[in-house]
Amino acid sequence: MKYLLLAGAFFGVIFYAWFGRGVANVYAMAPAEVYQALRSAPVEKGNGGVFGNLDTSVSGNGDSVLYWNASGSHAGYHCEAAITPEGSDQSRLTAFCGGGGASDGAAAGMVSAMKRKALIEHIDATLGKRPFDAHLAQGSTASGWPSDARQPDGSYGTAVVGALKAEQEIKGMIRDAEKQHEAEQAVRAAHAGVQFKPGKPMVNPNQ
Repeated sequence: MKYLLLAGAFFGVIFYAWFGRGVANVYAMAPAEVYQALRSAPVEKGNGGVFGNLDTSVSGNGDSVLYWNASGSHAGYHCEAAITPEGSDQSRLTAFCGGGGASDGAAAGMVSAMKRKALIEHIDATLGKRPFDAHLAQGSTASGWPSDARQPDGSYGTAVVGALKAEQEIKGMIRDAEKQHEAEQAVRAAHAGVQFKPGKPMVNPNQ
């Protein structure tokens, strides 16, 4: 019986976390309140933060769209959150992130998707008046939000396909470079030993 009660309490908490508040990206706050809260919320730097150790600035259009721009010596990200009224005292939010680093390669979509998950946790923590949770930022909070058409595909499959395509392109470039080198070597070999004197025809002692 005790275990049944514990299990019931556990699933009750899970049920409330998923369904108790309603739609995950709809908040019981007027758009102006949401905008001001997110516009003034600090974005902490650090390995467990939204944008790691990148320098981040927050700006907006004054009422319905906020921008986070994070940059460093090797990477840069641009994220955006849009606020739309939902009734008279609620707000619906959407968010996406783009950008990346030179070393991301085919995984650029995955990395920007990870930043979006962290941004959504930042938004939820700010509006919920709770501390940012780096573990929830890995995807738990974002899992309740709908996808955004503007967000680059961050799936593992897309990253693998992109990596294979990049590998094939590199191999093709190497083959082209080898062919060009062989052609240059053939030209040099064909003209080896050719003697040239001004005003006189070239003489090839090998012929």
